[in-house]
Amino acid sequence: MKQSIQSKKQIQNTSDLSDGRKRVSARAGALIGVIGLLCACGTGWAGAPKTSASPKLIVRDVSVFLVSAHGKKLNDAALFRSTTPGYMQSRRLSADASESDKPAPLGLITFAGPATKDIDVLLEFPAGRFLTHWPTARIQSKRIYWRSQNLLKESPLSMPLSDSHWLSPLQKADRLFVKGIDKCDRFILYDVELNHSPRLTMTHAENGFQVQNADTYPLKDLTVMQPVEQKDRWKVAAIDQVPGTKKEDQQPEAKSDQPAKAKPVDPLSEESLNKKKKEAQAKALEAVGKQLQAIGALPKLADAAAKPADKKEAQAAKTDKKATAVLVPYIESAALTQAEVLDVWRKQLIDLGLGTPEVEHVLRILGEHALRSDQATIVYCLDESYLDKILPLEITPFPDVVRRTGIVILLDADPALLKRIDALIAQLGNQSWAKREAAQKTLEEYGKAAQTQLQKATRNKDLEIVFRAEQILSKIK
Repeated sequence: MKQSIQSKKQIQNTSDLSDGRKRVSARAGALIGVIGLLCACGTGWAGAPKTSASPKLIVRDVSVFLVSAHGKKLNDAALFRSTTPGYMQSRRLSADASESDKPAPLGLITFAGPATKDIDVLLEFPAGRFLTHWPTARIQSKRIYWRSQNLLKESPLSMPLSDSHWLSPLQKADRLFVKGIDKCDRFILYDVELNHSPRLTMTHAENGFQVQNADTYPLKDLTVMQPVEQKDRWKVAAIDQVPGTKKEDQQPEAKSDQPAKAKPVDPLSEESLNKKKKEAQAKALEAVGKQLQAIGALPKLADAAAKPADKKEAQAAKTDKKATAVLVPYIESAALTQAEVLDVWRKQLIDLGLGTPEVEHVLRILGEHALRSDQATIVYCLDESYLDKILPLEITPFPDVVRRTGIVILLDADPALLKRIDALIAQLGNQSWAKREAAQKTLEEYGKAAQTQLQKATRNKDLEIVFRAEQILSKIK
């Protein structure tokens, strides 16, 4: 009997121990499951790996424009010649062989980030025309369309450039390849001529320059590079922003008193017949008056005061008076070298969000066109809203980041340039044939900046000056 009771107790203890082990095992399994879930979610566990954010697709669009203070177009076809490779088929005249490798103002679009398939890029121009684009794209009316482009990490170039070409660094840059149906490069390039009349005036000041901006849009990061007597040196003046005129300051255009739609008039009514009769009498009196003036019986009327032919020109004249003059001070008293001047703009371009390839591309163009030895030049950034107005950009699907920058190099705004042009016009009558030729060539390069003074020179007593001035004017027109 005792043995039976002990046996039952042993069996019960064994069963209890087995149940306890099962409960511990179940709890351990649940704990491990919770830990695994926390690890998977990346929370509640110090050693859990963190998932990295996906890289962003960044698009950088930077355009460099050259314009004369007397011109009406950005990147006018007459301002400079093309130095792009022949396969890009520019509508500009090609530069001479000696100047074929000099940087020229161009627009550049680059892509950085993950590889992306089937992306569309569309550029429009409400008023202007395209002169060059690469890779090949579809041009429709006032737009250019790069359709179904693939952005790749690796791909062979369709047209490799020689190492000596000024665009070669772009093909070696750390940017995505842009591959279409049959063309592939590491960028999109475009040369566009846009309608734009600069409304910026500049005068010399004691410690820099006085600048007036008569446009409604502000000018950003404005810099003036003034050459000094020391060769290859410039004094630099800069300001963060030159404000534009406020829209409320502008006078609204005069509205016509006439109704939008004239009411139909009966040609046989008494009012119409009387009107025609008066018009006939006025014409008859005018004819008699002209006959009397021809024989000297009546004096000729004095000419009416000249009126602006265009309402926009009259409005611009009013607006110019309201533009606020802003002092642009020198950043240093000493003159700077070319490298030091470009470093000033390098910092500004980096602050605008451009990468190394885009910055170097812009600096190559500025070094060629903005640092002149014969005149002070102005460089500034267009307001982004104005850039979107004159050259809208659309990318589909929309990238994570789009950075647009429009940089303008303004020539012929230096007030000292007028004195230099007068001296060159006088040199047209020099006894030395070589000096006359050199002066004529330089004046032809100034173009419309010298047009007004050349027109006055056609009335000069020196027939040589008159002859050469007329030749230059015929080329400018």
